[in-house]
Amino acid sequence: MKRFGKAMAALAVAVCTLFGGVATANAYDSDNIQHADNIGSTSIGAPVVSEIGAHTANVSFTYSIDPSILPKVASVCFAVEVQRITSIKPIAHEEWVYGYLWASNVDCQGGVNDDDLTAESYRDTYGTKTKQYKEVGTVAAEATGQYFSRYEKEQWNGAATGTAQVPVIGLEPNTNYGNTRVFDDYNYYYNPGSAVLVTSDELYAKGVRAATPVDLKALYAGMRIVMKDGSVATFADTAKRIPDFTTKSEPTAKPAEALPSKTDAKLEVSGGQAKPGQTARVYIDNLKAEAKAKADANSLFWNAYIYSEPHALTGPDGAPFVRVQKEASTGRYYFDAVIPADLPAGDHRISVQDENGTVQAWTPVTVGDTPAPVDKSKLTAAVDAAGKLAEKDYTADSWTPFAKALADAQAVAAKQDASQADVDAAVKALADAQAGLKKAETVPSKPVEPSKPSNNNKPSNNKPSNNKPANDKPAADDKKSESKNDEQSDLSKTGASVAAVVGVLVLLAVLGAGLRVRSRR
Repeated sequence: MKRFGKAMAALAVAVCTLFGGVATANAYDSDNIQHADNIGSTSIGAPVVSEIGAHTANVSFTYSIDPSILPKVASVCFAVEVQRITSIKPIAHEEWVYGYLWASNVDCQGGVNDDDLTAESYRDTYGTKTKQYKEVGTVAAEATGQYFSRYEKEQWNGAATGTAQVPVIGLEPNTNYGNTRVFDDYNYYYNPGSAVLVTSDELYAKGVRAATPVDLKALYAGMRIVMKDGSVATFADTAKRIPDFTTKSEPTAKPAEALPSKTDAKLEVSGGQAKPGQTARVYIDNLKAEAKAKADANSLFWNAYIYSEPHALTGPDGAPFVRVQKEASTGRYYFDAVIPADLPAGDHRISVQDENGTVQAWTPVTVGDTPAPVDKSKLTAAVDAAGKLAEKDYTADSWTPFAKALADAQAVAAKQDASQADVDAAVKALADAQAGLKKAETVPSKPVEPSKPSNNNKPSNNKPSNNKPANDKPAADDKKSESKNDEQSDLSKTGASVAAVVGVLVLLAVLGAGLRVRSRR
């Protein structure tokens, strides 16, 4: 009986998980490898599954390397192999057990790093696909389903014992993973690939030639040890079954109104904005110690959404989740997410939820092109002009809204992160309020009576001085003279008035005398 030393290169695709990322590779050990003669008590403990999400899970197990071979060990690779076949189409019948079976053993070589995965390679690696199984070069069957391996190649620290962690991604939501038709021992004769061919042969013998639904699952963990002399203890030498588990349903986003007002963790979008159709880096600060440990082990997978209406974000590799990791240059934790190309520009929010649907954090984000610098020149000029107006000149009813608009405009002018829309709105509000100012009514004052002319302006009543020259006297004598002249002027006026009255009386007397003379006659 020939030992199967090659995996089905077309079927078994491995994904290599390193500290720096994950890789995709053909998963087979060459038929030409030199097998280690004796690995003693080297083994792994019972695998444990934890942190089960809709698309991810974490597999951990203890390991022990026999002390007798430890000095001879060059490297250790920890791996998980996943197979879930949902349909088989029998094509030919061969005595496969005596033939050359393409097995699916993990070789921990080559691959595409997780950080280099694209949406296309993610689908090709983890998505459901149809591949051919061969027996001695003859296509014996076509099987449809998932089949891949993930391995940690740089996790071993040289110790004889420890615990290995292998994060598994690419799982389908609400789906059972585990072991169905498998043999007691995982080896080159009996492995997950063998179950496919055995089932195909049974269907072929029954006359089945069409694709037929099946439920073939295999889930193993183990390690591959390379010795310093080049010999290998294969994955099959230590592989153990992983307990069955069922992934969670596809997560749903919390509605915008249900986002918590306060969270322990804090999100910050690099640069404060993102562009449609491009990858945004989102930093997560204040992570709990447990979350940091998972992120350090490349096993922290969360779900991210962008609002107004929640839209699930994918990773740069097209995965329907985001991977939280540590940025080497800054030491900050972050995740990368692709912003939908059709997302309208404007203000949005990004949130992130754990595998249980709990919102860990959220943050505002501006989506769109880099905004032009905010121009506050018009606002500054308007505020300066409005500040020169006086309250006493306007009615109280019109001044109150104006004063509020001015205060609001001053606040916007002082705000460092004011948008252009905020500035323009403040300018308009201030202009409208200023246009509504009404002048206060003024109360007219009493007219001022004109002052009486002084005596110096009155015409002089002094008689001519018979051309006698006036005597020049000191200023004091001049004042006395002016006072005496005024008195003489007043007396002259009084004398003239008395003379006029006397004249009238004389005239009346004469007239009366005349009347009496006529009477006597």
